[in-house]
Amino acid sequence: MVLVEYMRVRVAGGITTPSWIVDGGHWLSPIDRSLIGWVDDPATREYYVPDTVTTLTRAEFITRQLAIHAAQPFMKGVETESPSEMTTSEVETMSGDWYDNFWS
Repeated sequence: MVLVEYMRVRVAGGITTPSWIVDGGHWLSPIDRSLIGWVDDPATREYYVPDTVTTLTRAEFITRQLAIHAAQPFMKGVETESPSEMTTSEVETMSGDWYDNFWS
């Protein structure tokens, strides 16, 4: 599988996730409205994925999440009465853990 950053597409009847996304809809960016998803590895897939789709390594995904955090901070403790902004280190850990869970 390959991690990609993509945009939803307009089709008859509305806006939807592209059909070539295997698992998508993750981590909506307030910066550009892009989302994170997975596609099959190019060596094994038998379908087209646009060349304009950005693929992300683990490090690039974490960098993306840090840019989102700088624009609109991720929060922790939102289920309590005293939520607070996550630190950069917490965002790095959260993002890395999320990425790693797809490979385990």
